[in-house]
Amino acid sequence: MKPKPSRSLIALSTSALTLPGISLADAPPTQSTASYKISNYQEDDLSRSEAPFGDLDRYDIDVHQFKLISPVGRDFSVNIDANYETLTGASPWFTSVGLDGDPDVNLSGASGIRDKRTEVSIGARYYLENGSIGSNIGYSEENDYRASYVGFSGERHFNNDLTTVSLAFSHSADDIFPTDAERFGRVISESKYSSSAVFSVSQIINQFSTIKTAFSTTEQRGFLSDPYKLIDFRPDTKTQLAWSNSYRRFFVDTNAALHLNYRYYHDDFGISSHTIDTSWFQNLGRNYQLIPSIRYYSQSAADFFTNIDDFLKPLNEYQSSDYRLAAFGAISGGLSLVANFGNWTATLTAERYVASDKYAAYNINQPSTALVKYNRVSLGFDYSF
Repeated sequence: MKPKPSRSLIALSTSALTLPGISLADAPPTQSTASYKISNYQEDDLSRSEAPFGDLDRYDIDVHQFKLISPVGRDFSVNIDANYETLTGASPWFTSVGLDGDPDVNLSGASGIRDKRTEVSIGARYYLENGSIGSNIGYSEENDYRASYVGFSGERHFNNDLTTVSLAFSHSADDIFPTDAERFGRVISESKYSSSAVFSVSQIINQFSTIKTAFSTTEQRGFLSDPYKLIDFRPDTKTQLAWSNSYRRFFVDTNAALHLNYRYYHDDFGISSHTIDTSWFQNLGRNYQLIPSIRYYSQSAADFFTNIDDFLKPLNEYQSSDYRLAAFGAISGGLSLVANFGNWTATLTAERYVASDKYAAYNINQPSTALVKYNRVSLGFDYSF
């Protein structure tokens, strides 16, 4: 369980353009679609002022994703997802007091972290006259981590298919077995469990616009600390709540669509966050689409976050210098180009992400070191047959 960036930061995704006559009612796919996407996620190196000693290289991750969706009869569809990731680099190991009194970062060593992850999931969906139900199972494995998960979802359409109510549940059981456990005094083996529920309502306003709101809750229990940090002790339970909203609007005059999203998050570690992102889907003729996007994120710090590890503190008192638990803000911008060639679709995306204290909307009592800056580039192909 080496500290990795959230998979949502490196996952490839494309959003469909909202067109006139949009309908939220589901229908089984009429043809099969195979997708392959490759992406590279590269974090900026630390500066020598942040880490006076040792390696400066951070994570470099390559991701390969494959997806197949296919109809089965008139009312069923099946989907298969497979992902493969390779990771090299280093992550913050502990923080200490520098000569100037500010925190210094000590990395784990770039040569010491080489990992890979393989994930496979299978799902099916049954389409009803006024909705659909589906389920999926999956398994993910790394050098030091295993996860098995299952999910169920369903949706029902009302109001002449103008309103859709959805409900989804998922559960994951994870096993953690850190490398070099005996050498560095890490835990030998631990487990954690996660259960989530999502409730959402979508509404077609008119032929040009839609809105959606969703509420989600996640309960985690078990080993939630980071075994790869020299000092890291967190509660063994965590409750997460989120409220998400989206708005889609198609503009006839410009032949383009606006996607606007807002998300509020809170957990009982003490972290609250706001996320705002917007994208502009510009059609260029019949075969091309240009999609600029921008995203702003800000969070408060966990109650037990410290920017300098306290080695004299009792081991049973919560503390973590993980920069992901600090208060900070982040701005990212991206640009995608989509090209359609009959049964083929190609998507090229580039993104730049910068986290900084100066972007924070919350008060910062302990500025964090090692906040992430990264570039992400991806290329995807879809083939329908």
